Amino acid sequence: MLGNLLFSVVILLRVDFSIADPLVQLPNGLILGREATTFENKSYFAFEKIPYATPPVGALRFKAPQPAQNWDGTLNATYLDVSCFQSRQNESDSEDCLFVNVFTPELPADGENVSLPVMFYIHGGAFVMGSSMAYPPDLFINNDVVLVTINYRLGPFGFLSTQDDVIPGNNGLKDQLLAIQWAHENIQLFGGNPDQITIFGQSAGSASCTYQLLNQNSEGLFRSVILESGSFLSPWAFQRNARSIAFGTGAVLNSTFESSDDSQALLQLLQSVDAEELNTVSGEYSSLVTPPWDFDVSQGSIWAPVIEVKNPDAFITKNMFGLLQAGNILAVPTLMGLNSEEILTFNQDPDVFKSWAEAWDEDLNLIVPNDMQIVDESEHAEMAASIREIYTGGEPFADDLGAGIRYSSDNGFTRPIIKHAEIYSKYAKTYFYEFSYDGETGNINVHYDGAENVGHGEELRYLFCSGNVCDDSIYPENDLITRNRLIKLWTDFAKYQNPTPEPSEILQNITWPLLSTDEGDFLYLDINTDLQIKNHPKEDTYSKWTGLYDSLGNHIDYHQYAEADQLTQQRLMKFWTDFVKCQNPAPELAELLPNNALPFVSWS
Repeated sequence: MLGNLLFSVVILLRVDFSIADPLVQLPNGLILGREATTFENKSYFAFEKIPYATPPVGALRFKAPQPAQNWDGTLNATYLDVSCFQSRQNESDSEDCLFVNVFTPELPADGENVSLPVMFYIHGGAFVMGSSMAYPPDLFINNDVVLVTINYRLGPFGFLSTQDDVIPGNNGLKDQLLAIQWAHENIQLFGGNPDQITIFGQSAGSASCTYQLLNQNSEGLFRSVILESGSFLSPWAFQRNARSIAFGTGAVLNSTFESSDDSQALLQLLQSVDAEELNTVSGEYSSLVTPPWDFDVSQGSIWAPVIEVKNPDAFITKNMFGLLQAGNILAVPTLMGLNSEEILTFNQDPDVFKSWAEAWDEDLNLIVPNDMQIVDESEHAEMAASIREIYTGGEPFADDLGAGIRYSSDNGFTRPIIKHAEIYSKYAKTYFYEFSYDGETGNINVHYDGAENVGHGEELRYLFCSGNVCDDSIYPENDLITRNRLIKLWTDFAKYQNPTPEPSEILQNITWPLLSTDEGDFLYLDINTDLQIKNHPKEDTYSKWTGLYDSLGNHIDYHQYAEADQLTQQRLMKFWTDFVKCQNPAPELAELLPNNALPFVSWS
């Protein structure tokens, strides 16, 4: 592994504490950082735009990331001006974007061991947008932890897959893993403790953290995790129909790929086009296949992780829910939860949302999750009616928009996140929260009667700020109290694997209990104007959803069937039926699927 090679030589640390030039000697070369101060005038050192991988361009596009190359001289790491190509295009977008940033309150000097806890943040953005530039370190620095942030490949660059070994996929997750490895191997040079790393993320970043828990190569790289509003069980965190999406994207560039099934030819095409053109084309394809009402994120994303065929760089090759159920997951202390009405963030215009509600009412089948795998039309219609019954008593969603909001929040976020916590808590220490404080800082000002008030991502505004945005004078007192509470809970968890290790006045002396469902309880912390320990989040709807899934019996695995599982089912069916017909399970060479995903077989 890279770390063994790099650390087979003596690593020298060089630090100059003058404001002008803090220097750190990395295995790849010397870097120049800068000294800065938080809004509370606490000094820290910032090192930004440090390469953790070789630029994934040219022949490396759609490939697993390669370790960074060495550089000569001193690398200027005093600013970050690059984001990865994404759906909302920026001037800073580049394909050469795999950088890590380190913000530390203290650098070691004269061989001293500083050994501060480390918090490693993976940004969200539905796997198609976002950048580490949006997450300043002030509040974390003020609480004496090292903050690490990263860029990783997004959209087709990070998640396009042909579902074979030509473009296996998941390169965005592989970028993240390489960056975590980089932090584990180098963070002591910045005053961090490599044995006290907590990875955390929000939305797609949170789902990414849960995927990292499924990869055995992550073992030992971090000791705890914080998950904000996302899980690999979230329907938007899995890419369905990845192969058709890949070829559909290629067909926008070249119409021959409407019928072509040649993965290698598709790779050559997609590697030959300019990165900006590929980014634009992927957006055009997405707009062609995504109906406007599908932004309730209930049926999967265009670009997201996949279950790979086995290959040397594979990140995950088995069904996520099955791995979680069986406990085949890294069991580390976890703090996780959700906001009280996640979908508000995406539905701030009631008139637009009403049009989506009308689309659901017109074709109620749209509200049935794909992961229910219901094929029979009458059963599908019955399930649709049962789902609407939970929220409206059978009345139209368009007549009760608050009910539609609650349905969409539950289906896209609440239901899978609670299920994840319920199962994971059997294997590892788990603390669960609901963030329901509706403050000015959150900046989501829409309300629907009958729905809660805190949308997706609002908690981030209480965790990340710098400069004037942190100005105490512009926010109400309760917003400031909530900000101080959140950062203390998060950083104390990173320090002690316990968010309330001792009584604290700012935390109203509460003790946050571990989650256990063994006795039928589901205790969690409700973070509102006051902190309260409550039982069973979203109890009125979650239990009913669980009942609907349970009613499906053995043909449902709660969440996504892997495409590989579907291929296996088709293989078995063909073997069995051919044997009945011909007394030979493989009487002739045959493609078991038209997409060439399966080899020719002769059973001897």
